[in-house]
Amino acid sequence: MPLLSVEQVSKSFAGNRVLTDVSFEVEPGEVLALVGENGAGKSTVLSLVTGLLTPDSGQVRYDGTPVPRAWSPHRARAAGVGSVHQELSLNPHQSVAENVFLGAWPSRRGLVLHRDLAARARPLLERVGLDVDPRTPAGRLPLGRRQLVELAKALAGEPRLLILDEATSALDEDQVGAVFRVVRDLRDQGGSVILVSHRMSELFAVSDRLTVLKDGAVTATRERERTDHDDIVRLMVGRELSDLFPAKAAAAPAAPVLEVRDLTVPRACSGVRLDLTPGRITGLGGLQGQGQREVLRALFGLARHSGGITFEGRAVRLSSPRDAIRHRIAYVPEDRKTEGVHTVRGVRDNLALPSMRALAPARRLTTVARGAEATLVGELIDRLRIKTASPAQEVRRLSGGNQQKVALAKWLPTEPRVLLLAEPTRGIDIGTKREIYHLLRRLADDGLAVLVTSGDTMELVGLCDEVAVMYEGTVVDRVAGPELTEERLVRSSVMGTPGTSGPGSVVHA
Repeated sequence: MPLLSVEQVSKSFAGNRVLTDVSFEVEPGEVLALVGENGAGKSTVLSLVTGLLTPDSGQVRYDGTPVPRAWSPHRARAAGVGSVHQELSLNPHQSVAENVFLGAWPSRRGLVLHRDLAARARPLLERVGLDVDPRTPAGRLPLGRRQLVELAKALAGEPRLLILDEATSALDEDQVGAVFRVVRDLRDQGGSVILVSHRMSELFAVSDRLTVLKDGAVTATRERERTDHDDIVRLMVGRELSDLFPAKAAAAPAAPVLEVRDLTVPRACSGVRLDLTPGRITGLGGLQGQGQREVLRALFGLARHSGGITFEGRAVRLSSPRDAIRHRIAYVPEDRKTEGVHTVRGVRDNLALPSMRALAPARRLTTVARGAEATLVGELIDRLRIKTASPAQEVRRLSGGNQQKVALAKWLPTEPRVLLLAEPTRGIDIGTKREIYHLLRRLADDGLAVLVTSGDTMELVGLCDEVAVMYEGTVVDRVAGPELTEERLVRSSVMGTPGTSGPGSVVHA
């Protein structure tokens, strides 16, 4: 008997049908991958399973019993349904242990027993591969570690069904490995897992079957051994994606627009040397936490640093984002929801924000020329094909891919010379990834120098003209042309082995 059955389920919002007769099953001891582009209906299906939504028609059965109309996240968790989502639900001001056991703290006479709480949390943290003091405030951890705390929190409920909804999008390879060990252990003990990920390699590494959603309907369910990446992509998007990555730059490198020499960020990186060149896309590779993020933050004036930075042949100081913007440097951060966009503001406000001074009538900086703003916003929505109900729609109501488009599009009217992007396609479906890859190439062809960090080795190989691999805070390898392969990048990332260029080499991009 299946542990979970979704039977002919349909769901609409304001007359818009988002699910149509969706059916699938999850057996005990099985990992089912739920696959589809953003907007295909995956999150809505999972919301029905976890009790956040109720179906308009059809039935969800759990452990052979129809879930009641009063099914809720609390009741689902009590019944053994645990979930981890890309968007974090941790309280940053509470400790790791307090977050893991939120709502179930051990206490005596009304006082929380913090020592007992920490002791109970440690085995769960070890289980997810997280070496951290349980008393540490959750907000002090980097994004990847906070995601693992979310997993430990789900495991604290001893789930029979674990839902991982883009739960690995912020993790490096070692952390993903720890998550998959948990998944396999749970499967071996008879538990079930629903896995959602836009990383195709992850889906094939751990799932038993794959169910594909397109436009709110199930198009197929495949046994992992009887399908491949191309087959799943065709089912997802209805077309081949052999042109996922655009053609790379053909012209010889021009003079650098930004030269970085011996860049050092305390406790993060040292001696980093880069040349960022118009028309070229440079990647910063390596395992997570090797200093890539801090390099980008330093170049946008967000991290204290030392070393020499030259912009268009002149030495410059980048001590604040204002300095960076004045030198036409734009930055799209990794955590778009907290740093890249204002989620509770509308698409229009987000897109217009960096251009407020240009949009304001002369000497009236407290007002904005609404006609010019509407024109600018409309052009950006069309140019990046941002799917939104209206320019006033709150950004938090958009899909992850469209949120990323907003985070990127808002900088284009400032006509940047250098574009810095951290994990630009994290948590984005394959179709939107393609759009962003081709957009970045067009921007480079128009004269931008682009610097990208990514934990996706295939993305670096397919997108970048050249990749600098970082290891323990310094550049250990520089790869371009035919040598730019996944094998080369992985070897340099794991072993810290210099290639033909050696540590600290200048990267011409």
